[in-house]
Amino acid sequence: MKTKNLFIALILSVSLFSCTDSEPEKIISSPEVKESDTVNYLNDLSGIYKDALPAIVAIRIDTFMGPSGSGSGFIWDDEGRIATNSHVVREAAAFLDSDIIVAFHDGYEFKANLIAHDIYSDLAILDVEYPDFYEYKPLSLGDSSIVNVGNQAIAIGNPFGENFTLTSGIISAIGRARSDLETNFLIGSVIQHDASINPGNSGGPLFNSKGEVIGINAQIASRSGSSSGIGFAIPINTAKRVIPSLISKKYYEHSLLGIGATEKLTYERKKQLGLKDQILGIEVTYVDPDGPSGDSGLIGRNENDPGDIIISIKKDNTEFKVTSFSGLVNLLNENTVPGDTIELTVIRDNENLNLNVKLGFRPLIN
Repeated sequence: MKTKNLFIALILSVSLFSCTDSEPEKIISSPEVKESDTVNYLNDLSGIYKDALPAIVAIRIDTFMGPSGSGSGFIWDDEGRIATNSHVVREAAAFLDSDIIVAFHDGYEFKANLIAHDIYSDLAILDVEYPDFYEYKPLSLGDSSIVNVGNQAIAIGNPFGENFTLTSGIISAIGRARSDLETNFLIGSVIQHDASINPGNSGGPLFNSKGEVIGINAQIASRSGSSSGIGFAIPINTAKRVIPSLISKKYYEHSLLGIGATEKLTYERKKQLGLKDQILGIEVTYVDPDGPSGDSGLIGRNENDPGDIIISIKKDNTEFKVTSFSGLVNLLNENTVPGDTIELTVIRDNENLNLNVKLGFRPLIN
């Protein structure tokens, strides 16, 4: 019994020592906590949500057979036009008797009309039939070129029909290249984040910590179809280029090089080609003979010979290193327009060659 009591006493003494540092008998009062300190500590996002909510909409497509799709969107400009994803609304054009309805948080719903959409960037712009009494204000647009990994990411949308849901996380990666879901072309400069988004979030805004829109949520990477912490947003700077053209011309022209290539040079491929370890680039696997690069002299890989290794692009005396195919897509997306002439530096037979290509444009798809 004495041994048991001694053991309990030792446990109590250790516990008290651990909880109270070196002075178990001293009681330290908690410091005064101010409301502002609590808000900062909790990283409160209610202000951003409150300010943004009036400009965010839930989108649904109504047909004679019933609802055929849904998503999110937000007020783009002073005219009250709504930005969203192409894949949210483009099927509406396929139904003769279909309506695009936008629903606001205050309960009002209005009919919207598709001005134009662009499959290659997965963007669309809608014109809304507002009544005279309704007041609206666009969201503040940020600058996606200064977004960095680790920045805060805040999404507001309508996942699974749970309208006006806020989720938050961080920017997980930048400069991704993702399929446009319709063609074999890639959307460049895509922002990856881990704010939870699900079906229904498509077309909704992605905010930074200032409440500025830095992207338009478009895709998730998931094996189950639900959020797995990998979401993708079209950068707002891409939208700033594409949407004004959709409004004025009803289309946007994307630069086209007209090649296929590996994502990057792997260690094994460098050894096969006898390339030095420090060389970075992509190997051309295909050149469209009828495309912009068809008469440039660029060579693609075949059964017997390797393809040219693209290591850099030069435009207007500015040189950009090419380290991956995704990076090439981003460079073309951010720095060129159809009709520009670029200079490719390639490695062929262990020699550097410079080839000029006049960029074309991707086929226009309605």
